[in-house]
Amino acid sequence: MDIGRAVLVQTEPRTRLDAGTWGTMEVGLGYCVAAAVAYHDRLVVAVEGDSGFGFSAIEVETLVRYQLPVVVIVFNNGGVYGGDRRSPEENTGPYKDDPAPTSFVPSARYHTLIEAFGGKGYLVGTPEELKSALSESFSARKPAVINVIIDPYAGAETGRLQHKN
Repeated sequence: MDIGRAVLVQTEPRTRLDAGTWGTMEVGLGYCVAAAVAYHDRLVVAVEGDSGFGFSAIEVETLVRYQLPVVVIVFNNGGVYGGDRRSPEENTGPYKDDPAPTSFVPSARYHTLIEAFGGKGYLVGTPEELKSALSESFSARKPAVINVIIDPYAGAETGRLQHKN
């Protein structure tokens, strides 16, 4: 969310909702449903991580059922704070085959969840694929999930708490 405030340009008042720094994850899709109902003539876009999306992902059924003009962009880095970022030294010993508690299934197919309800899903891994998916989904103004696979080692989590997980 902190990066989104700096990178995603907001030019109109009252057009951005977020949970605030250290806010609660999972509110994004609920916010989207409310915004799409209140402003039915506007496209609503959610930008979420795979962890935040996971808390309320089933709300995509609501998006499809009511044909709400919402596009959900999920940045999928394999888990909370980038998933399994253990060092080679940590990958030894009796628990070496156990996934880190912050990891999810690598490259999870989040886009297929909305497809199960009749929405449109996109799987992207390159900037060109992302541009195409954004263009198509924004033009369609129909419920969609864009699953963007990103490097789990890119960036850092906001609170710098990785060593405590």
